[in-house]
Amino acid sequence: MYEHGKGGCMKLFGIVIVCLFMVVPKSSYALNAYGVQIDGSVVVDGQALHLNGFGLRTKMFGKVYLGSLYLAKQTAKSAEVINDPGVKLVRINFLHKRVLKDKFVEALNGALIRNSSSLAGNSDLQRLYALFNKDFIHGEVLDISFSADGTVRVSRNNQVVGSVTSKNVQTAVLKAFIGLSPIDEAVRAGMLGRL
Repeated sequence: MYEHGKGGCMKLFGIVIVCLFMVVPKSSYALNAYGVQIDGSVVVDGQALHLNGFGLRTKMFGKVYLGSLYLAKQTAKSAEVINDPGVKLVRINFLHKRVLKDKFVEALNGALIRNSSSLAGNSDLQRLYALFNKDFIHGEVLDISFSADGTVRVSRNNQVVGSVTSKNVQTAVLKAFIGLSPIDEAVRAGMLGRL
């Protein structure tokens, strides 16, 4: 029998909340980090993906973006993510007032070449870079999705900008975020759930 009154209601409420957290899977609810709502799960190409992890990119001038990785099956191993042919999503929530497109592409290209030097000058890679066609501002969301057929699709604020189909480019972009020499070590560690 539960106590009546304010104290009894609060105890009952607490029990209900604890039970909900025990029953509801971790990946089905949203988190809030650095003022960004991070979805626990998303749907890409008709497949449910779950948040694997997220990390913050910072520079001397402050927070740049929050990068999140969504997978069908969670893992802390970058090789498993890179070698899995399934659907994946990298989501970038921009936190700085303005991130120049050229600086974003420069950082991405640097990591791509460090991890996949054979792609330097690759025409598919150049087509991918062309999809980042304007500066990013605070609050914008960039989605880079990876399909089973090798397609890398770029969306900005839920609007598809374009895509490139190349398994090599797809692998290289994943390595740029979670490979041995990534754009940002903190983002890599966070995406792999190691923070």
